[in-house]
Amino acid sequence: MEIVTTNGISAYRWLVFVTVVIGTFMVNVDSSIVNVALPILQLQYRVTAGVLQWVVTGYLLMITAILPMLGSLSDRLDRKKMFITGILVFTIASALCAVSPDFYGLVVFRFIQAIGGALIQANVMSIVSFTFPEGQRGRPLGLIGSVVAIGTIVGPALGGILIAAMGWRSIFWVNVPFGILSVILSVIILKPISKGIGIREFDWWGSGWFFVATMTLMVLISNGGSFGWTSLTSILLLLVSTVSWVAFIRREWRHLHPLIELSMFRLPQFSVGNVVGYLSYVVMMFPALILPLYLHQVVHMPVSQMGLILMAQSIVMVLFAPIGGWFSDKIGPYFPTVSGMILVTLAMLTMYFMGQYGNYLMIIGGQALLGAGLGLFTSPNNVVVLESVPIQKTGLTGSLIATIRNFGRVTGVAIAMLLFQLAVGNLVHYPATDFIHGLHLVFGGGIALGVVGTVMVSLRKRVVQKPKVAPL
Repeated sequence: MEIVTTNGISAYRWLVFVTVVIGTFMVNVDSSIVNVALPILQLQYRVTAGVLQWVVTGYLLMITAILPMLGSLSDRLDRKKMFITGILVFTIASALCAVSPDFYGLVVFRFIQAIGGALIQANVMSIVSFTFPEGQRGRPLGLIGSVVAIGTIVGPALGGILIAAMGWRSIFWVNVPFGILSVILSVIILKPISKGIGIREFDWWGSGWFFVATMTLMVLISNGGSFGWTSLTSILLLLVSTVSWVAFIRREWRHLHPLIELSMFRLPQFSVGNVVGYLSYVVMMFPALILPLYLHQVVHMPVSQMGLILMAQSIVMVLFAPIGGWFSDKIGPYFPTVSGMILVTLAMLTMYFMGQYGNYLMIIGGQALLGAGLGLFTSPNNVVVLESVPIQKTGLTGSLIATIRNFGRVTGVAIAMLLFQLAVGNLVHYPATDFIHGLHLVFGGGIALGVVGTVMVSLRKRVVQKPKVAPL
């Protein structure tokens, strides 16, 4: 029997929320905690920077490439079992990473860990959507955004403490007790959700084409600068990705039970929400790439102070994500999504005018505006996307949102670096005047993308408090 709180929302729902959030927190901490160990791993295993980066990028690439497949499988099977499987795979792979005998074994175990992380991400939003009714999903989805941001903040700090005390293997061992706790709580608390039609006629070929298309495109985008954009490797990657995308789209239109029902993109709320969500993640990576270089090479700020300055965006986002969800539940998602994108655009404009002498107030203010804008925008936009499709498709939809988030981050870094290099070239150290020119070009692009995103959400049909579920 459910215990009902005074505001009419079952306390059981929030117990479910806490249960699935433990897994979300663990995955997001792990995505950033490894970065701290990179110098130690390079020293211990004596690998080049190009090989070393696969500890991080391999994890991200695998998650992005398989998320839609796992989300679609979760829509067909029991989401509780899929989520618990994800926790188990992630926990076991974490232990394997901790005992890895060599560097290449560590990379392989990171790929396995990514499969568990993808299973977790594919089911969190869906379980929350099934647990909370329409009109009450904004707040929990906003809190999930805060948990993601907190995990990103906690990761590097926790990693530094653990490595200093117990060595780099401890950053993987720390996942094990959290994973065991999450499995126990999930077994006890979660109820079976939507067993669906099983894997009969599942689109395995479509999943394969999507995997190859996404993997090759992301490798090209993230490594094109080092490969050379016109090199044979880049051309082959582009060719394979293009052919795979064409094959995937043809397959989806013809298959009776496609991996991704492309007809969903005919829904304005769904398509616009995903496109603007993608733009927000692209823009988010512009300051993440440029500001550390700016503070180091132009402002000459000590690294100890730099870390504190760069936390402003995440801290403000943690505070504003629940506010965005609250607004979405109370007055609908139109106001927070539009105002959020306006703040993102103003943040890019503020950072555009950062000068050679580095006004700290302007630097912190720009990041605070960006954190507030993303916090207000993200969860209401996710509500619009999730509630534009039938509840039975929320597993796939949540996976697409996570896929777009990862893909936006990767392309954001690539676009920012491309714009910056157009202005300053491939030098290691830049004259301050040249750096400012590159900064202007990057954040000028951010302003343009922010304006496009603001216009798109402004023109999107206004969603009232209880949007209707669009049929497919």
